[in-house]
Amino acid sequence: MSKNSIKKLWNEFYGTKEEVFDYAGRLIKKSACGNPNSRYQPTIDHVRPIADGGKGTKANIVICHYSTNEEKSDCFPHWIVNGIRFHAKRTKGLKNGYTIINE
Repeated sequence: MSKNSIKKLWNEFYGTKEEVFDYAGRLIKKSACGNPNSRYQPTIDHVRPIADGGKGTKANIVICHYSTNEEKSDCFPHWIVNGIRFHAKRTKGLKNGYTIINE
């Protein structure tokens, strides 16, 4: 996904915040969007992977640290990232929406 696409989603998810922690506790920064050399590079991850029937909707997307995305890979509905167990729970009322729950 392009730098501008990630920044657009960042603005929709986080507004004017310049840095946040992803669901696994890793710091990500808006200024690092599209910079593969940054320790704080945010990426887009599909909670339910496209390869497993997930959709490219906002309800199935999270912004997370590059390392978080790499560790999760195509795992679904349970995975371990940054030493923490997670699972995806379908969001009530959304056919392709998921919430990430810390086990």
